[in-house]
Amino acid sequence: MTANRNFKKLVRARMQETGLNFTAARQGLIDELAQQTAEPSLVAQAELTHQTVVQRFFKDGVLTSWPSKRRTRAHILLHLVTYFEPGRIYSEPEVNEILKALWHDFAFMRREMVQYGYLVRSSSGRSYRLATQLAVREGTLLHDEAPDWEAIWLPGYLAER
Repeated sequence: MTANRNFKKLVRARMQETGLNFTAARQGLIDELAQQTAEPSLVAQAELTHQTVVQRFFKDGVLTSWPSKRRTRAHILLHLVTYFEPGRIYSEPEVNEILKALWHDFAFMRREMVQYGYLVRSSSGRSYRLATQLAVREGTLLHDEAPDWEAIWLPGYLAER
């Protein structure tokens, strides 16, 4: 996708959130970007990248396709974290129901969330909870695939217990 198409998707998302028409929503986004410095901060860049990727794969709150690239997949899995409350323990059927509402292969998504360190499985394997801290992945394949947004956003979200 070109940057222009991504921007249009952001405008359409703004339209849906605010009820503004295309022109007003577009101008609002342009004004927000203009208020930022000429070179956006790393936080703003990471958040924009994350939102762009997520919006490309979700429509009306449902996952439309499963990304083949692992870096893109990491963005999707990071977004799935928002469907879970920090500190709460979920049974496997509860996790399945949450994920099933988003994608038909909920078991695969659950395993991926565990593999990426976002969900932690109990020793009995019957319950899950969000990780309490950012996963340590030094020296693993997943280390290079983690989005920048993970290190910026996830620790704060997990601390909201």
